[in-house]
Amino acid sequence: MDSRPLADSEYERLALSLFRLDLSAEEFAARFAHEHVLFNFDSVQYRTPGMTEWVDRLAAFFFAPDLPARLRAAREKYLAPEEIARVEALEREPL
Repeated sequence: MDSRPLADSEYERLALSLFRLDLSAEEFAARFAHEHVLFNFDSVQYRTPGMTEWVDRLAAFFFAPDLPARLRAAREKYLAPEEIARVEALEREPL
């Protein structure tokens, strides 16, 4: 049984506006990890079917060891070379 609380409707709307559930969590990370310096969306459950599981997969990707290597491999799998260059340039910019 999952003991996490349910997200309130406003938080769930925010999460739905940020995440592309039509992509795998791995592809989402490849494309958008640089936009999520902080990540705590896995602290709640969601009412939207499949969203809790999707967010859990994304969190597992983000928090497993050696994120830079895993991100690079996912980017090589899902992104064109020019997309990789653009994302990696954004990552080098100061926060």
